[in-house]
Amino acid sequence: MSAIIRKQHHYLKLGLSLGLLCLAGLIPLLAQPPQQGLEVYLTSARQTSPLIRDNQLQIQGNALEAQRLLALYTKPLVQLNGNAQFAPIFSMDNGGVKPDFNSNGASRYYGYDLAVSNGGLYQGLVNVTQPISNLFRAKAYAEPLALASQISQAVIGLGQHDVERIVTDQYILCLQDRLQVQYTDSLLQVLSDQRLIVKKFVESSLLKQSDLTLVDIEAETQRNLRVGYQTAYRRDVLELNALSGIVDTTQVDLAPLNLTMAPDIGFAESGFTRRYALDSLTLRAQQNIFELKYRPQWIFNANGGLNTSYLPEIPMRFGFGAGVSLVWTLYDGHQKRLNAQRTAILQQSYGNYRRFMINQNDVRRERIRGELRGLENRLLVYQQQIAGYQSVLASYRRELLQGQLPIINYITVVKNMVAVRRDALLLQSNRQLLINAYNYYNW
Repeated sequence: MSAIIRKQHHYLKLGLSLGLLCLAGLIPLLAQPPQQGLEVYLTSARQTSPLIRDNQLQIQGNALEAQRLLALYTKPLVQLNGNAQFAPIFSMDNGGVKPDFNSNGASRYYGYDLAVSNGGLYQGLVNVTQPISNLFRAKAYAEPLALASQISQAVIGLGQHDVERIVTDQYILCLQDRLQVQYTDSLLQVLSDQRLIVKKFVESSLLKQSDLTLVDIEAETQRNLRVGYQTAYRRDVLELNALSGIVDTTQVDLAPLNLTMAPDIGFAESGFTRRYALDSLTLRAQQNIFELKYRPQWIFNANGGLNTSYLPEIPMRFGFGAGVSLVWTLYDGHQKRLNAQRTAILQQSYGNYRRFMINQNDVRRERIRGELRGLENRLLVYQQQIAGYQSVLASYRRELLQGQLPIINYITVVKNMVAVRRDALLLQSNRQLLINAYNYYNW
């Protein structure tokens, strides 16, 4: 009888040791597929974001528009103009009425007044228009485009920043789901090992059949929970793929993540406020364009070719002409001053937005730092609880070996310790979410 008890104690020790090893993570529970890290999803999200691609194309379009404006204000405009207009009359100078398709000066006739129509118009001219000293205008008109490109770059940066936060949050959520699955697997492994021991004791009449039934019920409960956790993991991974622009439905194993808090940006220009500074500069650039009309504008004009109203004289009416025109606004009701005041007011509005955003993000960062401090305190409490559970389990193990404790009590404590460890790691996941949020606002 003593040999049987020693053998049973050997099985019990083996079962308890296996359970504790599983809880410590020293025995791999399942063969894991190759891992896929966060950067894979971030890179794909940056490449497939329609907002980012749209602003990249806007930058290219702005560069081409700047080149067009440079050509408009500094390059000559060469045009070919052609006109052929017939205005026949019916002359009555020599008695009767006869048609005259190109009159040389009838006095009595039916038809358009020759002083108006000249009997026709025959033109074939090459016109050249060249702005003089107009490079400053080209630069003034190109400046808003350059600022628009900088704004697009800022929007791209902010879009990437938003995408990174959203994708990283979803990635952490997927890791939480997988953590639930892994800890359910660890508890199922413990229950499986314990069931073997309990079954041996039941067969030896040292434990009741109800003890084995309780172990089976608990195992079935955990299997049902695992199905839910696994479903949530697959659902959230597919959502991660959708957010990242990845067309893939295969199951993947996500690599662990350990985010760290970025250094405080202090008084540096924030990525959130850069857009407001650029918008203010754009208003100034538009004001500069408005003020261009108060500067004199000289234009050189030249043309050459055929220009006549009398068809028989076409061979002798080829020539050329040249000249200079001036446009200079001297007074328009103080529009320049009014527009400058309007620009200053709108710039104040952008300044208000900028200050509000800076204050808002400062408060958010301080809130997150406070939450992180509270979370660290909770983690310390969890660590103390885990140490307490380990001490209780060591005492329970001795009582089990002596037959002084029901097996279900031991399993309950094991289950509670697994739950605390799971909660501690979930708290670590929440810590990662908070760090991700802090880094988002500290940018």
